[in-house]
Amino acid sequence: MFFPFLNNRGVLGLNARNLLFIKPFNPRKAVAFADDKMKTKMFLSARGIPTAKVFARIETRRQLKLFDFSSLPDECVLKPNAGFGGEGIIILKGRRNGVFLAQGKTPIEEWRLREHIEDILDGRFAVSGSTDTAFFEQILTPAEGFAPFRPAGLPDIRIVVFNLVPVMAMLRIPTAESGGKANVHLGGMGIGIDLAKGVTTHAAQYHHILKELPHGMSIAGIEIPRWNELLLIASRIQSITNIGYLAVDLTLDRDMGPVLLEVNARAGLMVQVANLAPLRSRLDRVEGLNVSSPEKGVRIAQELFGERLSQREKEEEEKRPILGPQEILEISGDGFTVEERCVIAPEREQSTFSADLIEELRKEDAIEPVEGSRGAFKVKFVLGGKRIQTLVRAGTEVHPARAIIGRRDLTGFLIDPGKRLPVPTRSVVKKDLRSVDHLLAEVDHDLQLLKYLRPVNLQEEVLRLRNDRKYNPIFLQRECRLDLKDMEESVLRVEIDETPLGILLKKKRRELLLKIELLRARGDPERFTAASLALYGRPSPALTGFAELHARSQVACDLPQKDDRLLSARQVEEQFNKVLLKYGLHDWQIIVKPDMVSDCAVGEKKIFIREDASFSHDHVSSLIAHEIETHVLTGENGAAQPYDLFRRGFANYLDTQEGLAIFNQIRILPPNHEKRFLHARQVLGVSFALEHSFAETRNYLEEDLSFSEEKALAKAIDLKRGLTRTESAGGFTRAIIYFRGYRAIEQYVKEGGDLRKLYIGKIALEDLPLLEHIDNIKEPILLPEYLQKTENGQKKIRRNTGKRRR
Repeated sequence: MFFPFLNNRGVLGLNARNLLFIKPFNPRKAVAFADDKMKTKMFLSARGIPTAKVFARIETRRQLKLFDFSSLPDECVLKPNAGFGGEGIIILKGRRNGVFLAQGKTPIEEWRLREHIEDILDGRFAVSGSTDTAFFEQILTPAEGFAPFRPAGLPDIRIVVFNLVPVMAMLRIPTAESGGKANVHLGGMGIGIDLAKGVTTHAAQYHHILKELPHGMSIAGIEIPRWNELLLIASRIQSITNIGYLAVDLTLDRDMGPVLLEVNARAGLMVQVANLAPLRSRLDRVEGLNVSSPEKGVRIAQELFGERLSQREKEEEEKRPILGPQEILEISGDGFTVEERCVIAPEREQSTFSADLIEELRKEDAIEPVEGSRGAFKVKFVLGGKRIQTLVRAGTEVHPARAIIGRRDLTGFLIDPGKRLPVPTRSVVKKDLRSVDHLLAEVDHDLQLLKYLRPVNLQEEVLRLRNDRKYNPIFLQRECRLDLKDMEESVLRVEIDETPLGILLKKKRRELLLKIELLRARGDPERFTAASLALYGRPSPALTGFAELHARSQVACDLPQKDDRLLSARQVEEQFNKVLLKYGLHDWQIIVKPDMVSDCAVGEKKIFIREDASFSHDHVSSLIAHEIETHVLTGENGAAQPYDLFRRGFANYLDTQEGLAIFNQIRILPPNHEKRFLHARQVLGVSFALEHSFAETRNYLEEDLSFSEEKALAKAIDLKRGLTRTESAGGFTRAIIYFRGYRAIEQYVKEGGDLRKLYIGKIALEDLPLLEHIDNIKEPILLPEYLQKTENGQKKIRRNTGKRRR
């Protein structure tokens, strides 16, 4: 690809970099210091620069022979000390049967690790080719701010600093092609960053310019959290190390915030392509300037090389929160907010809490010790209206204030020594709704209805049913080992207010109580049917009428589609993996396994495919639309929201979820496909089962609704699960949610509703007005392709017009 800016004489090439900047400004001693990663990190860590913890180092073969790999934590990173370009790094995430998993997926035996470390010791990955040291380092977790990029590993931010001035920066995103590493030459994405605003601009991968991320999100305009702090750390590192031409690689950890990964005295030049801007002209512009401090260097960088702020942005910049010498700190706990007097101390590097305050906060689950770090604690608090997540240290000196806030947590504030605020003299603990949200999510997780409604003697009864079409089975109910009384009392005990979030939680509590009653009622036909009707509803005359019309409109009822190109489970696995990769779902796995009842099922971060199943192309497309592009995407978006309710599901969310899933699959299926009509026939099946026995229902499904013999049997079992003696009328009415939900989604779209709003999590359509009044709800990161915006801002909605796509 041709880049017009390359014609600019200000572009920096390798020879010019080496002769004009590395040779005169980076003496050999400085280069050797930068190449020694461990020495560099230890030196900078002792001077207040945050770094990852090192678990172990191996310098000789003798040490390797004696090394006990079981002493390592389950998650860590193996690195060569003098490596370059990401070579030689192995990311170890978890163990299976005592064996480490590379990237959390592929087993890597101990002997292979030993061989790899031998290669490191021999200098195979060292920049100089000489002998090297291997070390195991703490694995860092990407901060929430990186979520829009859907990284396949830990992203980092490379900032080029010269004369204390950050002159250019790029965000490097690991991809599946790069093996989870951020290096651009390995296939990672390089994304330019505006130095003044801290927002993304352009991007490149394999020397090709990208306009959008793989999952469809526009690259430009995504804000990098704590940007000014990152620039200041980079400039401070140059001030400390005195390396004249320097590239600093930083990241944002979920718990620690900004963390140094490494410094580089001879960084590559891909940063110019990522920014579509020449580097040499910027370096020439700041050479010789009198820059007295890192703070001044950052100001110069943002003035010279950042996009000029608009008037509105300048006004917002000027409205930075103003702090006085003392402030009220609102410390967030698990359902509690602790208000504590604090002292603002910009002369200190890091914030500290007194030992007694830390002990009190630990009792309230408002603070958490950092594993492997003595005296460091993770904490979230609100200061001056700004939410901050950081690490604090246990204070050792005697001080009247129990909380002292250092400059690391004061970025973005102005300080007025004359400001005075009334502050509490002691801690005040206030409850909030997060504790209720957590409790209801835990109860919801334990109430696995379908698990407890599966008869223990199902296989035996199925064998008899296949031999006797008039048989009404006797289903033995699975023992429920849940303490339903304790669950009921715990959800009734909590206090919930009348705020919009409180109303949603009250609705969820009512739903959980109905689920508890459903489990208690198993076996009793009348009581169980009443509980099911209370939870899922009864097919209304209107819904039944629509279902009859919809079912009658089918031309070929339940006839197999003529498609000779059936796909095996392994071929479907390959297609699913491509879709997961497209949406950046790197932590999801496809597992092909035998002995499954259904062809495909979705669990926790896993999609299961039956080994002996065969799939038509239409079936695969509908599974992708239904399972991945609906349930998986809404679940991932929900997990990014501040409340568990969005991840576990609102009350009545199933109507919206399944209705949206059917809408998505019908959108891509041909006009006469039987899946378009299945859910309408299920409504008619529920209506019939409420008045008839198992055998009568089975016959009705097959003879009147044209279900195949096998599907009629499976659906009859589904409708009568929860009953013991199935000659009784009644049953499980959950099956009506699909068609009812689809009708609601169809009406919502007809009225101009925006389907993207339904992707913020597992929400209920009826609750959209309440969501408008809840703070901190994030826009959905992941959307199916047809709902993503084009460059002109229009939605790419495409419907099936009846013509088969080839």
